Amino acid sequence: MSGEPTAEEGKYKDIPSILPLAPGGVYAVKWEQREKWAECLKVPEVPYTFPLGAPNPNNPVCFFEIRAGGYYLGRVTFELKADTHPVTSENFLKLCEFKCYAGTMFKVFPGNWIRGGDFTDLDEVIHNVDDPEYFDFATFLPNPAKGGQSIYVSEDGPYFDDESFVNSHDGPGIITMYNPGAPNCNGSQFIITLPNVRADALDGTHVAFGQVIDGWNVIAALEQLGDARQEGETFQRVTVEQCGLLKQQGGGQAVT
Repeated sequence: MSGEPTAEEGKYKDIPSILPLAPGGVYAVKWEQREKWAECLKVPEVPYTFPLGAPNPNNPVCFFEIRAGGYYLGRVTFELKADTHPVTSENFLKLCEFKCYAGTMFKVFPGNWIRGGDFTDLDEVIHNVDDPEYFDFATFLPNPAKGGQSIYVSEDGPYFDDESFVNSHDGPGIITMYNPGAPNCNGSQFIITLPNVRADALDGTHVAFGQVIDGWNVIAALEQLGDARQEGETFQRVTVEQCGLLKQQGGGQAVT
């Protein structure tokens, strides 16, 4: 009788490839786990309260269509707090309106936040320069700043100053600007806070300028795709398939 496993038994054996989970710690990944990561992510409804209060109907609203592992997960909509952060909101709004975020990918930091908006690192499977739903960077912005840039490019550089730290990061669903650890370095990258985020890690250094108002279950589900190393790597590629403006400031409907 052969000691070799059958095809079914071998399917679930530990395999040689390993996934680092923490400094100094690794484990072999089972086939059943690899199969799970290849499945469409489940996005059940979860409780959610607007972290910055009830949306202001006069503020603009933008959207992302999210895809993970090749599967469409759903639409997420954001209220931009143009009433309190007009400069920062306008930056995000224009980048959505001109499709600059379409094709960008998310990094996931479980227990903290997800980070996106780097249009210098696009999903080559999704992004299509021949499709008007995607910005043609090669033609219109061939040499962007590393990591992306703001709409406020000037002689001083591709970034803009911190507008206001009046909003605290004390809940999930807050959209805030990402910076590399230096003040007044706001470009195109942003953070969306997850449950259990520590407000003191972001308050006073990152400008919170909006909130998720619909599709929170999609954002919450993405936390499962991050790993414990807190380096942003995901088990499935998470991409903004489409983006746009749903409502302009003042309540007017936008053409997307």
